Amino acid sequence: MSEFEFDFRGARRDELLSEADKSVRALASDLGETTGEEPDTGVTGRLLEMLNGDVAQFSAYPEIVKLEKSHFETRGLPVPGQFDELTKRYSFYWLRFPITLAAPPQLPYRKLECAIELNPDEARPHLRPRAHSILPDRKFQDAMKIETGLEIHIGENFEFEAGLPKVTAPTPVGQASVAASVDAKAAAKMGVVAGPFEYRFRKAKLTHSPAGTEKVLWRLDGEEIVSQDDPIFIIVMQLPREVDKVSIAAALQAYHGFSLAEAGLGQAIQYFTSRLATFFRAGAPVFDERMWDVTPSL
Repeated sequence: MSEFEFDFRGARRDELLSEADKSVRALASDLGETTGEEPDTGVTGRLLEMLNGDVAQFSAYPEIVKLEKSHFETRGLPVPGQFDELTKRYSFYWLRFPITLAAPPQLPYRKLECAIELNPDEARPHLRPRAHSILPDRKFQDAMKIETGLEIHIGENFEFEAGLPKVTAPTPVGQASVAASVDAKAAAKMGVVAGPFEYRFRKAKLTHSPAGTEKVLWRLDGEEIVSQDDPIFIIVMQLPREVDKVSIAAALQAYHGFSLAEAGLGQAIQYFTSRLATFFRAGAPVFDERMWDVTPSL
């Protein structure tokens, strides 16, 4: 996507890596002929081999759950004050976009960009679905600096809120308080998409486009974004009642953090094409894009 730090412009990543390999070998061969020594491409070769094995991709299909009053009532949560009025005109859906990230320990990802667009081919603006609420949301970032995790729920304004509200569950003798222990990945399976559920966010710098539009772009910057738990992206989609078909365009781009000199490209990069040099200076990003028709899940 053009909003990303590096724009592939239709080029394939494997082709760029192949071009780099050929350029380095040709340069090493020329230098070898000049000095009479066998060219050494070992360091760069190992770099390119590692880059060919990294992974950054979406799962085959997003997780989708329609939000109903029961999601709040059965958890003892207040039903949003706007719920009845809004649901006359819109339906609301929880969408989670699972991703898989895998980078060699020597080449950690330092930045991650994720873009989601709802019904990109719909020309009538009033019929575009919107991302009413989003996670991660930078409004929670300060709290995440001192917390290992937050309890998130959908509040009375129909937006994600942090904190542990009083939650009650029916029992034979009345109402008993219960605590949330379900994380964001399991929330839909446990039927608690309205919350509260536990949400963890690694200490990375976060920026994103505003909620409330048909497109969301997140940027996470910092090598701590990758751990045993991949970053979680969630939206609450607001869908006009008259719309019965929904497609989602998604793009993901992950950037490595490495030194060009230590990677053996310090001298070679000056001989690369401008596009190839930009690719490596950006961190040899990994790109994935999907287009889902989620109409059967509505």
